[in-house]
Amino acid sequence: MAKSQLKTTETQIATTVANGRQVEETFTIDDTSLPSPQELNEYKLIDPNIISFLLETSKKEQLHRHKIDIEKVKIVKNESRVVFSINWWGMFFAFLVIAISMGLSAYLISIGKDIIGTIFGGTSIVIAASIFINKKSNENKGNLKRN
Repeated sequence: MAKSQLKTTETQIATTVANGRQVEETFTIDDTSLPSPQELNEYKLIDPNIISFLLETSKKEQLHRHKIDIEKVKIVKNESRVVFSINWWGMFFAFLVIAISMGLSAYLISIGKDIIGTIFGGTSIVIAASIFINKKSNENKGNLKRN
């Protein structure tokens, strides 16, 4: 509950052919629910009971903001729990598929189907590796876009 500022400055360099330009913007955001002390004195001249009303309103506003912040934290926790669960089950089933395909490849090689078993096992490894590499490169691309 304080004032915050957002300041933007733009400068363009002037040459002999063109004119220069400088723009400066400052936005002050006051997210307090109480007016300044000078404004409180002016309000008090209008109605002496208004200060107690403003203080009570400010308390209610603060309670509401805290409630909303708690709800936001709950939402973030639930989302991260869901993402963790999805990632864990995805890794579990990926491991299961890789283990089964390697077992099947070993079985094919053990019964004398060396070429088919080797191709199947190699293909399984290449596909599994490409999935993880593509996932990492997509995560990196997503991080670059967010920045």
